[in-house]
Amino acid sequence: MKLQKMADIVLKEMAKSYAESGREAFHIDYFKNLFPNESDDYISKALYLLCDDELITIQPGDGKAYMAFISVKGIRTCQENTLLKKGYQCIKEIRQLIG
Repeated sequence: MKLQKMADIVLKEMAKSYAESGREAFHIDYFKNLFPNESDDYISKALYLLCDDELITIQPGDGKAYMAFISVKGIRTCQENTLLKKGYQCIKEIRQLIG
């Protein structure tokens, strides 16, 4: 799986979990369950990619991401993406009704 795609899925899952239960902290095992065929190093790189964009913060351990914490910016980014997708879907439906 491409690194950016993995990072997008990670952020989406973290935001979803936060919305459902208020969970802000995620252990590396959470991500291993999401991506059982990926190495710890690769998962860690995806997490650091999100960290570089300030969407999450990371607590490192042994040079890898050990814990990840979703930031307010990360939550807002996911919510905005969802609203944009809904807006585009609505526009598509209106165009189909008109055309």
